[in-house]
Amino acid sequence: MKQQTKTIFWLGLIAVTGIFAYSSYLKRNPIEKDVDYDKDIIDKVETIVVEKPVSEYLGNKLENGASPYDVLYGQSVYAETRHSLKIINNGSTDVIVMLIEKTGDKMIRNEYVQAKSEYEMTKIPNSLCYTKYYYGRDWNPNRKTKGIVTGGFDNDEQFVISDKDGDILTFQVTSDEQYTYSSNFEITLETQIIEGKAMQERSLKPSEFF
Repeated sequence: MKQQTKTIFWLGLIAVTGIFAYSSYLKRNPIEKDVDYDKDIIDKVETIVVEKPVSEYLGNKLENGASPYDVLYGQSVYAETRHSLKIINNGSTDVIVMLIEKTGDKMIRNEYVQAKSEYEMTKIPNSLCYTKYYYGRDWNPNRKTKGIVTGGFDNDEQFVISDKDGDILTFQVTSDEQYTYSSNFEITLETQIIEGKAMQERSLKPSEFF
């Protein structure tokens, strides 16, 4: 009987010791969760994937001065003048700058300007104009506008107009007794608008912009 008691005692002691040893092992070597069976982890992974920019054309862009919307609005308008508009794009996204004649809302130019670069429109006809800006990344040549293939940005799109009276650009020839003067403007686009120095811009919906 005593021998049986001793045997049970030692078996119990071995079992307790084994449990403590296994617990210690788990603390030092935690079991990794299986993503296939952990719904919370799966949801988080799916959310991350959905939020990443998606495009077949990541990093694609046009050359400065390209006019993708001529197909929609007609050929760009040029005249034998020395009027110009210089665009300095200090922002982190590419932009298409649209120069539009105030009378009749006729598109005069639509010019692509890459981020961190500058471009100058020249030979602008005598006119009163306002500007619109289509910002974005990853130029997709297959995007449609009003049912026509024009191309468009796949990511970070913004649609901005600057048509207030104080922002109207007047391209006209003036002269005095000695000289003739042309109109030369310069617009700097920033990632952040500097208060007091920015044009009176406002955002539009895509359907309002085009």
